[in-house]
Amino acid sequence: MNDGTTRTSGPERPVGLRPPEQPSTLPDWMRDPPPPRRTLGTRIGDRLAALPGARWLRGRWWAWQRRQRLHQRFPITSKIVMMVVAWVLALALVLAAYGIFSLI
Repeated sequence: MNDGTTRTSGPERPVGLRPPEQPSTLPDWMRDPPPPRRTLGTRIGDRLAALPGARWLRGRWWAWQRRQRLHQRFPITSKIVMMVVAWVLALALVLAAYGIFSLI
């Protein structure tokens, strides 16, 4: 079986998009849409990004957004603490309601 030939998995065409046999039925504005409009928000964002220090500030903001919150670092401990806090708040509400209704 080894006669010096190599096996190929397909025809000798380059891999890529195959041209369609029929032209597309889509209208021109769908096949080649106009560029997106520059909205007011985009223009303001570009102006703010051009300010000195904006790149550093944006990097700091992204770093702050990617930080791990305390409840993500210590999930069990935070659940226990929140359970105790919820119990204390519920007890305080019951005692406050009892105090208010005892005055009536």
